[in-house]
Amino acid sequence: MHVLIAPGKFQASVKASALAEAMARGLKKAIAQVELTLLPFPNGGAGSMDILVRAMGGRIRRELVAGPFGRPIEARWAMLPGQIAWIDAAEVVGIALRTPHRDATRATTRPLGELYHKILRYQPQICYITLGDTIVNDGGMGLLQTFHIDFFDSDGQPVPSGTSGLERLARINFDRFIPPAVPLVGLYSFPYPVAGDSGTTFQFGQEKGLPLFRLPLVDEAMRRYGTMLEEHVATSLTNWPGVGAGGATGLGLAFLGAQLLPAVSVAGDLLQLEQKIASSDWVLTLEDQADRIAVHRVAAEVARRANVSDTPVVVLTSALGSGYEVLYDLNVWGIYPWLDRPRTPKEAGRSTSALVEQASFRVGLWMSHFASDHITR
Repeated sequence: MHVLIAPGKFQASVKASALAEAMARGLKKAIAQVELTLLPFPNGGAGSMDILVRAMGGRIRRELVAGPFGRPIEARWAMLPGQIAWIDAAEVVGIALRTPHRDATRATTRPLGELYHKILRYQPQICYITLGDTIVNDGGMGLLQTFHIDFFDSDGQPVPSGTSGLERLARINFDRFIPPAVPLVGLYSFPYPVAGDSGTTFQFGQEKGLPLFRLPLVDEAMRRYGTMLEEHVATSLTNWPGVGAGGATGLGLAFLGAQLLPAVSVAGDLLQLEQKIASSDWVLTLEDQADRIAVHRVAAEVARRANVSDTPVVVLTSALGSGYEVLYDLNVWGIYPWLDRPRTPKEAGRSTSALVEQASFRVGLWMSHFASDHITR
C-alpha cells in the first residue's frame, strides 16, 4: 500500500513538515507494509517558501529592508527553479514581527516593494507573493509608494504609512508611477473582499491590533481608497477574488497588474500534486477545521486533484464547522477528528503532533482493514 501524506500547517503552532512526520509515524505503526510519500503543503502563509524549496530545490536568499515599522530586518525570499522568485509576505510584514505598541495602525507594506525591487537584480522571470499571516492593513499603499505613487491628505501633505494614513487619504498622484518590470502574482488563502462585514478589516483588524471602535472607520477608508484606484484604471478592481488578502495588499497588487490566484492551486502545480496522487493508493491530509471555508484550503485542493485518478482522500481535522459536508463532494472518503477528547486550545496546541500521530494510527488501521476486505471480495 502506498499513501501520500499531504497536510497543511495547523494554525501558526505546528508546521506542515512536523505534521507530515507525525502522520507517517502513526501509519507505520498501523500498516506493516506501507510506502509513504511525505508532501507537506503550503497554504499561502508563513512557511510556504520553505516547503517549496525543500520539495523543488532552489535557494533561499536574504535582503536587508526596512520592516513594517521602519526598523531594519533581514527578509528571506527564494529563487525557485525556472527563475521563479518567491516571497512570503509573512517574512517581510508578518504578524510575528509585531511588538508592543506596534500594530496595523502604523504597519506598512513598503518592505514588500523594497524587497521586490532588490530581487530584480537576480533577473527573475516572475515573482509570486503569498499574502497570509501579515500584520499590515494599509491596502498595499506602502507597496505602491515604491512604484512612485504618492498619497496626500486634504491639506496636500503626504500621509503616513498604516491605517492612520489610509484614514487621512484624500488624493493619489499617479504622475510618477513606474509599472513593475517583472510580472507579479499575489497568492491568497481565502478570497476575502476589500471591505464590508466579511472584508479584511472586520475579519482581521482586531487580531492585528486595531481597536474595535476604529474598524468601521478603517473599513470605510479602505472602500474610498479602492474607489480611487479603480477610477484611475477604469477597472473594477475591488471585485476581484483575493483583493482583500494580506490587509488588502491584494488590492495594491491588482492595481499593479498582478494576477491574484489561490495559493493552494499554484502550489499544487509547482509540486506536481496530481502525478504524486495518481501513484498512490490513498491520500491522507489535514485541515485545521473542516467547514465551508475549507473548500479554499489544502484538503479541498488535494481532494479535487485526487478526483482525476479517483484516489480516495482522508482528512484529519481538529473540529467540524458549518458546511463541512461540501468536502464529501470533492472525493473525500472520510473526515476524522484528531482530538481524542475535549481539550482546551492551549492543551491541544501542546499535544498536536502526538494527537495527530495517534489519529493517523487509527486511520491506518481502517485503511488496512478496508484494503484487506476489498482484496478478499
